[in-house]
Amino acid sequence: MIRKLFVAGIGIIVVGAAFVFFTFQPISATHPALKSGQLPELVPLRAFYADSDSRWRFRLSPDGKRMAWLESKWLKPALWVRDLEGEGSKIYHTPDRVRWYAWSSDSRYLLYQADRDGWENDQIVSIDVTREGAEPRSYDFGKDVKSWIAHIPPEGGAEILIAHNARDRTKFDLYRLNLDTGDTVALDLISDRQVNWSFDRKGDVFARKRLRPDNRWSVELKEPAGWREIATGGMEESFFVLAQPDDQGQLLAISDLGRDKQALVRRDLENGDEQVLYAHDAVDLSWVRSHPLTLQPIMAVAYPGRQERFVFETEVAAMIERIGAPPGASVHLVSATQDFSAAIWEVEDDRRGWSKYLVDNGAGTVERIDEPPIARHAEHLSGMKPVEIEASDGLVIRGYLTQPKGVSGPAPMVMLIHGGPVARVRWGFDDLALWLANRGYAVLNVNYRGSAGYGRAFREAAVGEVSRKMHQDIVDARNWAVGEGVADPERIAVMGGSFGGLKTLTALTQSPGLFAAGVSINGLSDISTMLREVPVYWTGWPDWYRKYIGDPSDPEDLEDIRGRSPLFNADKVQSPVLIIQGANDVRVIRDQADRMVEALRNSGKDVQYTVVDGAGHSISNMGWQTRLLTFRQIERFLAQHLGGRADGFDYAVLGAHIIP
Repeated sequence: MIRKLFVAGIGIIVVGAAFVFFTFQPISATHPALKSGQLPELVPLRAFYADSDSRWRFRLSPDGKRMAWLESKWLKPALWVRDLEGEGSKIYHTPDRVRWYAWSSDSRYLLYQADRDGWENDQIVSIDVTREGAEPRSYDFGKDVKSWIAHIPPEGGAEILIAHNARDRTKFDLYRLNLDTGDTVALDLISDRQVNWSFDRKGDVFARKRLRPDNRWSVELKEPAGWREIATGGMEESFFVLAQPDDQGQLLAISDLGRDKQALVRRDLENGDEQVLYAHDAVDLSWVRSHPLTLQPIMAVAYPGRQERFVFETEVAAMIERIGAPPGASVHLVSATQDFSAAIWEVEDDRRGWSKYLVDNGAGTVERIDEPPIARHAEHLSGMKPVEIEASDGLVIRGYLTQPKGVSGPAPMVMLIHGGPVARVRWGFDDLALWLANRGYAVLNVNYRGSAGYGRAFREAAVGEVSRKMHQDIVDARNWAVGEGVADPERIAVMGGSFGGLKTLTALTQSPGLFAAGVSINGLSDISTMLREVPVYWTGWPDWYRKYIGDPSDPEDLEDIRGRSPLFNADKVQSPVLIIQGANDVRVIRDQADRMVEALRNSGKDVQYTVVDGAGHSISNMGWQTRLLTFRQIERFLAQHLGGRADGFDYAVLGAHIIP
């Protein structure tokens, strides 16, 4: 019997291998510029999305005795922990794809949030690394309840601050969770639309930011007599508290009150005066890193093109110098001990990925703890360069261009359109752009109007311009690439996810003659219904929608919004479309894709449709098997319609088909 089962199993594997081998034959480049060029070695798709040697998210325990990271074990991600004072590593398997994790302040627990079905009802999970063979422990607060870690106080021991919406699905209340017992204590059962809290080292709230019904907010400081308002603003303004006020009544914050762009400021709570500690003329401040003990800023970073950083402390400057980051690379402080005696830094290169370094401040030593496997292929990958494009109305649009190696003359091009839309693309290692460039495509990332990071005026240039000037920015960027000799005007595809998927479908319906193909991933097709489809706890979303898109309760607005929606213009599409949709997506529900595909098919259009069972909104949260097969489909679709090349048989693809 066992022999029969063994033979049957071998037979299944052989049949599967034969299926994959004959189904996925390599596709050679057919575009003239690629055939006449000297393309680099083709890097396997698995090197970008399913490399079993990858290690990522290194984190030091607060006491400095352990270091954790994520690494695959038996083809599944696992948490690894290394004893820095001993030898060997422990492996903790989880049933989840861990996206983010952190240490508890007592260095006993690893903590993460698990989305197990794509519905985004995250559960908080802990692993006790002091117990041999410890299993992940979930803290369950009810069916369809979303919970998240609000803060891990440095002096909180086994207690953390969490928020969940068990009481009211539209609001997140604040609780203190004891990781040992699982007991919770309610700290703030909110009545406002939304509240964000700021905590001291013990986990007590010292400030809060309240979102009011009119979508204005106020920041309040907790004092013995009650709450005192220290800042107020509207939807387009921001004020983020970074640390408790010092003895002189000075408060550190990131603010754009009274200015166009976010800056690091020190506010005098007595008179409201602000001292600007760091600001960039062209872009918002991207992020600030603070000292774990003093909470004073140690480094501020902005991305006008490449990373620009301002280092406040000589000790930190010395750490960066010891690492020896190459000129132009980005540097990130990702983890540090509670006393800052040791830290983990990442050096980001646009072709080599993120190299990780453990820096011991006391000993003055640097240990490179990981070099990403993709670095082995760096010579076959292309660099990313910042570009500036003037839109039709004179607005400057910034983006990033990655060109295929060994190609002269106009190449086929893929325009990558980010989602959000209040988001942006930054310079650095972009696996999607690198993979496409290695296949022979020029890749243009566009930070269209309305994107984050370029100040309030740039965001508000998109008011009323969704699927109008927002779309024209994509057309202008396309025409710029053609004019610069980068792109073949007959072989340009557009590709994006979520709001970027909307812009992809908009490009194909509003400017059908300009794009040879389109790929929409979890993309919106009907913007007239999206307001009633998003999760109920997206409390600020309706106000953004009405300001930037229109009011669907107004008949005239509704007619206009539908007129701008790709769904009602499907008959105008002239190019092949690939639509990929997560079945469990709660942000862009499956109905958006179903209706668009039906409209395209009813109009006789060339459309491929793939529904990914069990998947939510983000491809990055899918298992490696799903990601590999999804990108393989995209690769072959683009090769067919743009003339690039595609990988052939790969053992990882076979594994993706047969491994659950």
